[in-house]
Amino acid sequence: MALGYQRILQLNPRQPEALVGMCLVALASRQAQAAVTMASAAIAAAPAMVAAWVALGLALKAVERSEESEQAYREAIRLDGMNALARMGLGELMIATERPREAIREFDLVLKKHPSLAPAHMGMGHARAFLGQNTDALRHYEKALELRPKLAEAEFAAGFVLARLGKPEEAEIRYRRALAYRPDFAAAWLNLGNLLREQGREVYAEAALQRAVQLRPETTAGWINLALLKREQRQPAAAEEHLRKAFALNPAQVETLVAWCQFRASEKDLAGAWAWLRWALDHDANHAEAVNMQGILLHTEGRFAEAVEAFERAEALGHPAAASNRGNSLLDLGRIKDALRAHEAAVERDPLSAGALYNLSLTRLRLGQWQRGWQDYEARWNFREVHRRPRVFAQPKWQGEPLEGRKILLHAEQGLGDTIQFCRYATLVAAGGGRPILQVQPPVERLLRSLPVVRAGRAWIALLGAKPPKFDMECPLMSLPAIFRTVVETVPWSGAYLAADPELSFEKRVRFQDVVPVQFRGLHPVPRPLRIGLAWAGNPGYKADRQRSMDLTTLLPLLRLKGITWVSLQKGVMAEQLTGLPGDVSVLDGSRNDRDLAETAALLATLDLVITTDTCIAHLAGAMAKPVWILLPHLSDWRWMQDVETTPWYPTAQLFRQQTPGNWVGVVNRAAEKLVQFLAERRRQSRRQPLHESSGPRFIPLSL
Repeated sequence: MALGYQRILQLNPRQPEALVGMCLVALASRQAQAAVTMASAAIAAAPAMVAAWVALGLALKAVERSEESEQAYREAIRLDGMNALARMGLGELMIATERPREAIREFDLVLKKHPSLAPAHMGMGHARAFLGQNTDALRHYEKALELRPKLAEAEFAAGFVLARLGKPEEAEIRYRRALAYRPDFAAAWLNLGNLLREQGREVYAEAALQRAVQLRPETTAGWINLALLKREQRQPAAAEEHLRKAFALNPAQVETLVAWCQFRASEKDLAGAWAWLRWALDHDANHAEAVNMQGILLHTEGRFAEAVEAFERAEALGHPAAASNRGNSLLDLGRIKDALRAHEAAVERDPLSAGALYNLSLTRLRLGQWQRGWQDYEARWNFREVHRRPRVFAQPKWQGEPLEGRKILLHAEQGLGDTIQFCRYATLVAAGGGRPILQVQPPVERLLRSLPVVRAGRAWIALLGAKPPKFDMECPLMSLPAIFRTVVETVPWSGAYLAADPELSFEKRVRFQDVVPVQFRGLHPVPRPLRIGLAWAGNPGYKADRQRSMDLTTLLPLLRLKGITWVSLQKGVMAEQLTGLPGDVSVLDGSRNDRDLAETAALLATLDLVITTDTCIAHLAGAMAKPVWILLPHLSDWRWMQDVETTPWYPTAQLFRQQTPGNWVGVVNRAAEKLVQFLAERRRQSRRQPLHESSGPRFIPLSL
């Protein structure tokens, strides 16, 4: 075709039809500036030629001269008011310049006259999708496919809106269909890769993204998304390499600068993150993602009020996650009701956002709105920050229907404390006719064999990571409160549901004896030292561990109280802090070498009290009905609710909360005051004991 146009132009360099034809050839071969030259020559030769003005509009749009492109389309429309190509070109330009409502008017005019024009349905679909009218957009894409089967662009567009509509399986089918029709469709490979990444299918996601950048190495989005995948896989060197490629392609692209900011933040390099973000904002102060990232960095630095302002700006600029992020900052400011309204607004704006729904659920649970909170909490399975690779089962998920003797796999999904807290529901499942199999982490496997329902042979224990026995249905442990419609007043509790092995407890009592021997004052014994277990730090891999854990030296006001044998329940690297205590303080290292939590439970059984931060030790002591004081940060985990000193989950627990963020000193001082009162009351009681009840050695049974 190009040769034919060239021959014509050799005979007549001003032949307008040939010039328009060569313009379109140049556009197809990505020679946009040459296309502008050809179209301009055609108009010079034939100023009233509508096709020449349409071609010029296309060419000017390709070189990003939007205002001139619009003028060209409008001139074509002035010459022929119902020219479909001119109106469709103008509509596409309006979408590109973020004027979708104006674009709809153009496509509507075309479709009224040409209802069977597939490109017009495609354009209308794009405009509707821009406005978030995804169902309407899908209807137009389907119509385009009806008119032009095997249209790869329509399949791709349908996949895009189906993903937005929360139908990833259908979206994947459409992307793959588009690629079957057009294997070199780089955008389809890119979107398919992102979809697979969001589903945790990372090997396939990487293959798709690599194919996208092979086809279009100049597309920065491909390199940025590969960097995101590598960042999630904790391969920072590979992530950085991909970001460098994106940056080399376009150093001024704000999306790349923001991606660098996010990468540096994920590497805990806040100074570097701020440097990239300032660069991004210098290029575009109103870039929604950049402003939202500004809020995230401010929140990370504990500047919550400033973060709220940044998220409000991002929200006004249209960022879909900004309202939910604002809610999280409001939570840290203690403005719980405002946070709830922000999270509700985020879900109202995007009902299919798993992150927004998850954040809303945690706020509702925190406020005691459990009935709705548990239902919304199921969104965690689609939220990659909670579950990057959700387990997939061939068996159906139990939704609360009658079990009638069927075996149901109740599987752990998060931390050890969560497993201890929610394993109690196995009793309710068994009472409802099920045969529960508790699949749990190795550190709690032996401990959970003490569950009464397991000891009675009505439930079984299996190891997480190993193939479980045959089962008929499955249910995550943390979905059981929703199924049983648990509210504050109906938390399952009939007493201690976990216990220590008596022989192990005896061994622990002998090994970790009281520091101070029993003494007598006259004929009355001085009370034996109070045995208190201590844990001050949780799993350092938990993202909020910095807020919930403390340094052991912060507890010195407690540790210097007399009449107490302190026993450390701390494991891991934080247990090494025991060696740095001052000489006037003694803490027995009780749990550093425990093989599992069954051994820790054995030591807990010998204690009078447990004092701990929010760790699995708190759950273990509570499940054993041991008196436990839980030291909580200002914004504690949702399960401890808000502004309460007790918890329905563990009736023997007392909660001590920070009054201001980071203020552990106030928490420790309140605990010390209460402990002094507790010791004084204990002494008063001992003085009232008759001589014959206290004289001589006597056997003190273990608390099991």
